[in-house]
Amino acid sequence: MAKAPIETRLMNKAVDYLGRYSSSQHRLRDVLGRFATRKLDQHDPDEIAAAIDATVTRCQTLGYVNDDAFAQSQARSHRRQGRSQLGIRQRLRQHRLDDDVIDAALEVADEHAADGELLAACRFARRRRIGPFDHRRNDGDNRDAIMQRMQRQLGAMARAGFAMAISRKVFDLADSTAGESLIDQLEHGEDPTL
Repeated sequence: MAKAPIETRLMNKAVDYLGRYSSSQHRLRDVLGRFATRKLDQHDPDEIAAAIDATVTRCQTLGYVNDDAFAQSQARSHRRQGRSQLGIRQRLRQHRLDDDVIDAALEVADEHAADGELLAACRFARRRRIGPFDHRRNDGDNRDAIMQRMQRQLGAMARAGFAMAISRKVFDLADSTAGESLIDQLEHGEDPTL
């Protein structure tokens, strides 16, 4: 099989993959590498590596893959889900994205919010039903049980990458109504009234 058919098969795979999923160059390179291992294993590895490089470059030139747009899309999506800056950075670094690209993506994700990290922390607490969104918060349990539950919930916030100061701001809210009000303020770019 000549070089052109290898590149054609790789390009077909790339277009099929990119038609279904948003991807970074690194992820596309991995997908094409796995495809080549399964389907093109009888060919010279150096020839396949060159064809993969040419395919990724061609996809980038055609605008099928764009690391900046991918990073911004992922950062926005993760922020809506309530992910911390640290968590988003770690996820985007798995795609071998530059720190400058990641910083720009986080700025774009937080451009309309007054405090993107606090907003994400509130969304995380709402999604996980912790802090002010915990319906068992004031159930009349004994003080030790309440403190243990609060420590577990603060631990969940810390594992998600939120700083203790941000977590405390969320946990200091009186109830879910105050939490929803804060989320609304932050989404509209208003300074929160804590």
